[in-house]
Amino acid sequence: MQRQKTAELLKSQQFLFLLLEQIFTQVAYHLVNFSLILSVFKLTNSNFSVAILLLCFYLPSAIFVTIAGLTSDFVHRKKIIILSNLVWSTLVFTLSFLTKQFWTICLFAVLIQIADEFFFNAITSSIPNIVPKDQLLLANSLFNLTFYSSMVAGSFLVSLLSRFISPVAPLYFASGLTAFGAFFVSKIKIKQVVPSAPKRKILLQNIFQEITKGWQTIHENSTIKTLTLFLVVSNSLLSLAYAIAPGLLSVFGIDATDFSFVLILPLGIGMIAGNLILSKLGKKYRKIFFIQKGLIIIGAVLLILAFIPKSNHLNSLTHKRMNFEKKLGISLPLSLLFSFLGIGGVLTFIPATTAFQENLPEEVRGRTQSTNQLLTYITSTILAFFSGSISDLLGFFPLLLVLSILSLTSGLLSKKILIKAGVLQN
Repeated sequence: MQRQKTAELLKSQQFLFLLLEQIFTQVAYHLVNFSLILSVFKLTNSNFSVAILLLCFYLPSAIFVTIAGLTSDFVHRKKIIILSNLVWSTLVFTLSFLTKQFWTICLFAVLIQIADEFFFNAITSSIPNIVPKDQLLLANSLFNLTFYSSMVAGSFLVSLLSRFISPVAPLYFASGLTAFGAFFVSKIKIKQVVPSAPKRKILLQNIFQEITKGWQTIHENSTIKTLTLFLVVSNSLLSLAYAIAPGLLSVFGIDATDFSFVLILPLGIGMIAGNLILSKLGKKYRKIFFIQKGLIIIGAVLLILAFIPKSNHLNSLTHKRMNFEKKLGISLPLSLLFSFLGIGGVLTFIPATTAFQENLPEEVRGRTQSTNQLLTYITSTILAFFSGSISDLLGFFPLLLVLSILSLTSGLLSKKILIKAGVLQN
């Protein structure tokens, strides 16, 4: 039955083109993201510099997430998607010639992320405009699946292109993918009612009041507040994995160029596996079961990662940096650990997201979700900044140890916390 519904949905040319646009641009986004992380680490050999780069991604998102949301309500989303795609593609292509200067990379990262924020909000908001209401859940599931799959594809291609063609090859490829994605959108008819000029003026006059409604909902509703906390934590830990990946790999004596092969690719595969676990067992167990197990898995993985570099046997193996295939005794266990990190992240994130959506009042859903996203960006920014500083000064052990203890404690106490907050009582 599910396959039949999926096949019917994919027969819709409108949805298929939008999905292809999503796939192309998400692969491109991860290509650029991972490529710049790798470039900055190899340029500076500093985890703190990688953290600064991630700040350049997160801060624009935090600033523009609400503006992008309002823009997608005031301007036709098809125009926003095409324009942001073309701007994004041009910026990435230009950056491919300017990757030798750290601050130049940071500047372009800011501009690229601003363009992406407008694109992301417009495309996700367009799904209900082209998909019937009874197929909306399936459409969103397919979009989420393409996100994880694109992460896997992007991480694999970054290391492949960087290692065997050129360090800037991922940027060329990403630029082309995004430009081609704009072609798909040009073929889509998005039915959207754009507010008239007088109505837009009234909405803009009350913009601050409208934005604060999301904050008020989270602050006043203990259920939403608790779920927001779990979502922010799980998303921020995923961002941390990006931040520390190249430096962590170097600690284990593996060339940082292979960080996508060894760490990010398994992380994405783990996320897909977690998604499959939820699809099989989601109706059998309560959401609280998965959230609890997910946090414990994350904590256990971080704890193991914290103590592995302390091994004397490992220290004897990491004296010289090599490609991952020459150190399978280290790279394979690391890949396995990161795949479990991906599973734990999804087991925490998706049930918490579902509960979050179920408990949100319809009239403030969009604004509250934007606020949750904003809090995630802020937390990720702070975590990335301090993780880079701590890693350079003290190594990864104290950072991973503290995070593992927090995650394990949260997992063990999650059932009590969630039930007390009125979450998942049925």
